[in-house]
Amino acid sequence: MTRHENDVDVLIVGGGPVGLCCSRLLSRMGVSNRVLERRSGLHTAPQAHVVSARSMEVFRAAGIPAEKTVAVATRPQDQGSIRWVQTLAGPVIGDLQLGSPERIMKTFASTPTPTMNIPQHRLEPVLFEAASDAGAGIDFEVEWLGARQREGGVVSEARDHKTDETLEIRSRYLLGCDGAGSPVRRALGIGMEGPAHVQSYLSLFVQGNLRQVVKEHPGLLYWHLDPLEPAVFIAHDIDSTWIFMHPYDPERVPQDSFTPERCRQLVEDAIGAEADFEIRETGFWQMTCQVADRYRDGRIFLVGDAAHRFPPTGGMGMNTGVADAFNLAWKIAAVLGGRADDRLLATYDQERQPVASVNAEQSLSNHLRMIEVVEALQVDPGLSPDEARAELRRVPEQEERRNAVQAAIDAQREHFDMLGLDLGQHYECGALVPDGTPPPAPATSTFDFVPSTRPGSRLPHAWVEGEGGRVSTLDLVDASRPTVLCGAGGARWVAAAESLGLAAHAIGDGAALADPRGEWQAISGIGPDGVLLVRPDGHVAWRDADGSSEPGAGLEAALAAVYCTTPNAAEPSPLRGASSSEAGGDAGAPSGRNR
Repeated sequence: MTRHENDVDVLIVGGGPVGLCCSRLLSRMGVSNRVLERRSGLHTAPQAHVVSARSMEVFRAAGIPAEKTVAVATRPQDQGSIRWVQTLAGPVIGDLQLGSPERIMKTFASTPTPTMNIPQHRLEPVLFEAASDAGAGIDFEVEWLGARQREGGVVSEARDHKTDETLEIRSRYLLGCDGAGSPVRRALGIGMEGPAHVQSYLSLFVQGNLRQVVKEHPGLLYWHLDPLEPAVFIAHDIDSTWIFMHPYDPERVPQDSFTPERCRQLVEDAIGAEADFEIRETGFWQMTCQVADRYRDGRIFLVGDAAHRFPPTGGMGMNTGVADAFNLAWKIAAVLGGRADDRLLATYDQERQPVASVNAEQSLSNHLRMIEVVEALQVDPGLSPDEARAELRRVPEQEERRNAVQAAIDAQREHFDMLGLDLGQHYECGALVPDGTPPPAPATSTFDFVPSTRPGSRLPHAWVEGEGGRVSTLDLVDASRPTVLCGAGGARWVAAAESLGLAAHAIGDGAALADPRGEWQAISGIGPDGVLLVRPDGHVAWRDADGSSEPGAGLEAALAAVYCTTPNAAEPSPLRGASSSEAGGDAGAPSGRNR
């Protein structure tokens, strides 16, 4: 029996962090949506855990209170160190300290929401509540089976495993947020580019209080350096929740050799001390580094891990997906609201695919460079395991070797602190009007972030002050419509923006918003009469640095270019190659970088 469901603007397949984020954003933009999740509920074991500064900014823009995410995050004092150890009990062979006073100051000057460690199984309930409160329907134990596209929409078929009914759901658009194995991607026949196998891992969800084991050496990650059975511990909560990952070669070591007894022995050996723990779940996974060759097929889009699969080294997978969600949500809302042409949707993969390619490359580089630490140990590979372990114990006592290892560890810093990569996401072409200026320097650093208002850049953060007190420039951006930010002499820009139904704010001496410390002036890239047009996702769409344009005509032309409503919007100018095909496919060759 087939049950016909009510129509919805957007059907979201997948109820993980990215799908729930999509739902919350769309609901806040007035777009009805429904989420289908084949699992029986939210994740109960840790998955992803790094929530980047940019993702925290997206959650902030989505109206999710910071206290909700902070409450489920790892304690700050437990996430400031990455350690390389012989066993969890010691000795510590080397470590990387994150968050020096100088780095903390730099981070807070760049964003109001620094990176946090939030285990996915604790983040998902926060996002689920946010999506539900915004009015979305979220159905568990409902499996998407397939879809057919028709004029003006998508008809999906799904199986409700609670009632054993087949559902028919009509939507204007469908988003595949259904993970690395994406049934939506497979159904569309969309290929993946990049290595399908980098490394295989045994993954164990370990519950136990190991604080008395690590003692005065709390940390977020512990790389267990063992010549025979290397591993890494991820301390989601030192007092209770750990993930243990052990690399193995499936051609030499079959999965069924990892019996419960062997798994427990692996963990006990890596802990190196008496400890009370329980292995709650055992799993296997394959590290890949791939990006979909296209993100769109007509009215169906791939978002998050469905579109890209990275090594976890750097924690960019989920975070790239959250940014995907923000990029696509405002565009769908603009098209459904009649403000934009369908061609705007072609800019989704045009903008996001290059970002994923760069993030994939960096994540793989992070993974491959970890061997530098092992090489710096200078342990003869011809030694027996016991001899090699004895040699490792001597490293902390030998200054020259210890310094060499620490230097190799220090060289991994960009692996664990990628503020430049995260906040420096920049679109070279798409829903924007290039102004011909070069990218800010340094253009290749994942570590250093240089704020810029060059079109395509994320709007820089600065604290400004109004009648209600201090506010971030990021909070001035309206997530449901474009926003105009102008200098103190920009009253004419504010008037023109408001006549066009845009949000508008003037900043500077004598304006409604003051810049008492000159933070905004230093990074805004505009003069007192200049103006920025900022997209709902916080990226700068257009800049007139000196305000030489006529306000009404200038804003109308910029909006037409961004919304693809000009007759020649498919031409190289002003979108530089955005596809005009409603069916999507490739929206032009990826040409942007996110730095």
